[in-house]
Amino acid sequence: MAKQAKRERQRLNREARRQAELAAVRRRKQWRTARTIAIFAVPLVIVFVVLQLRSSGGSEPDRKFSKRGEVTLKADTLYTATIDTSEGKMVVDLDATAAPESVKNFVFLARKNFYDGLTFHRVAKDFVIQTGDPKGNGSGGPGYQIQAEVPTNGYQVGSVAWAKGGQEPAGTAGSQFFVVTGQGVDALNQQPYQYGIVGTVVEGLDTTVQKIAALANPNATDDPATQRPTKKVTIKKVTIAESPTSTAGSTAPAAPPGS
Repeated sequence: MAKQAKRERQRLNREARRQAELAAVRRRKQWRTARTIAIFAVPLVIVFVVLQLRSSGGSEPDRKFSKRGEVTLKADTLYTATIDTSEGKMVVDLDATAAPESVKNFVFLARKNFYDGLTFHRVAKDFVIQTGDPKGNGSGGPGYQIQAEVPTNGYQVGSVAWAKGGQEPAGTAGSQFFVVTGQGVDALNQQPYQYGIVGTVVEGLDTTVQKIAALANPNATDDPATQRPTKKVTIKKVTIAESPTSTAGSTAPAAPPGS
């Protein structure tokens, strides 16, 4: 019986060694398979990521500058900005004649893709819709300020102007801007005018602008912090276009009428 038990133990030990060797072989095969897949998969993942970045316009745009870059406005040229949002498009005639510094700033930021992906963080009922803040809360900017031109004849519904802090000098501008949407414009038309003019909405005022304006929070107060829209509205792209004024039908964008 002792010899039989010994032989059985030996058999079990041999079987255990054989199973261990088979397991080791399987692990080596699995490792080789995983390594082969990784060799092919990693480059494919890199290519996929690169293609996605290219199709989405690349990495996040630079939204911090020490100063505004150089922009030269061409004479006898009408500048327009098409602002493509998640609620539709609006087209703005930029008032390069009356407000060249203001327009240079807007053109610079737009061509740097600064506005792409930003939200309309403020929608005030019958007053304005406001955007251009990289922080999304009304406190952000491009890292610099300029002195923009204030209008000579005030603001109207459809006017596009730079937002600023209440204690900042008239015409102070960074990147935030607003579009006047309703009767609250009267509050802006108190002299001296405070907000640097950018231009006038010439397409999309009754559609896109009003769609965004309709998202005003009904429970908001006069505090801008409460005037968040009821739905997120994002700028997809701002595109600047140039056309000779001779073919644009006028020598310059019309100035907003007086109040």
